[in-house]
Amino acid sequence: MAIMRETKSNIGSILRKVRVRLGYPINEKLFQVCGIQRSGNHALINWIISQQPLKTCFINGVFPDQNPWEQNWGISYRNFDYWPGHRDLAGALVSKQLLICSYENYALDKIDRHRSQLLVDVGKSQEVCSVLILRDPYNTFASWLKAGWDVTAEITEMWKVYAREFIGQTSYLQNQTVTINFNTWFASQEYRRQLAHALNLEFTDRGLDIITHHGGGSSFDKQSLDGNAKQMNVLRRFQAFVDNPVYRKIFQDQEIQELSEKIFGEIEGTKVL
Repeated sequence: MAIMRETKSNIGSILRKVRVRLGYPINEKLFQVCGIQRSGNHALINWIISQQPLKTCFINGVFPDQNPWEQNWGISYRNFDYWPGHRDLAGALVSKQLLICSYENYALDKIDRHRSQLLVDVGKSQEVCSVLILRDPYNTFASWLKAGWDVTAEITEMWKVYAREFIGQTSYLQNQTVTINFNTWFASQEYRRQLAHALNLEFTDRGLDIITHHGGGSSFDKQSLDGNAKQMNVLRRFQAFVDNPVYRKIFQDQEIQELSEKIFGEIEGTKVL
């Protein structure tokens, strides 16, 4: 019986490779998710995956210059009746209804250039979408400092690059692109409903209260509020750092403040910075 299953699997892999050479899609949806660390990337990805029971593969921490099956921060499968990781690593191109490739802290033009090679490595998809996640800088960088990370000039500049792309000043991402305001996603069910529609997913709002293990959970709460994530004070993290000179120095950059207000509006309590 096992031999028959293995033979059937091998034949399926051969047929998929033929389909790839002929230019046919292997997967239904591919989301290239772009975000800066501590921007709620994993919370949002888990919510996306949870909306409907699709056979899903999530590749965490894709490196734009590497084969994602070989170099990543971890791969998980949802709603598969078996774990096809070894077959994907072998290049079998197992079909997925939803394939999510997550990039963190990478230049957007580099992510976009990776798309053509990515489609060779994972197979073409019927739908390809870039998902750009942005959290306000006050809470993003408070979470960085809470995690014990240095907030470098390079990362603050990257936040500005993402923000300019978010408001349409630049267009590095050439795919169909869905932008996600993390603050509004966390606070508004109607916004989440609109996002599900934009991503061509059924809206159920499942997964909102789950804190995933990816990324170590919250910088402040770790995974202590798993199952009750809505209780997390994610929009007020900055309050713990308003008197921190390292933190205050970040916001001497006037453009960061202007971009933040344009995207997130005035955030009460940040004027002291």
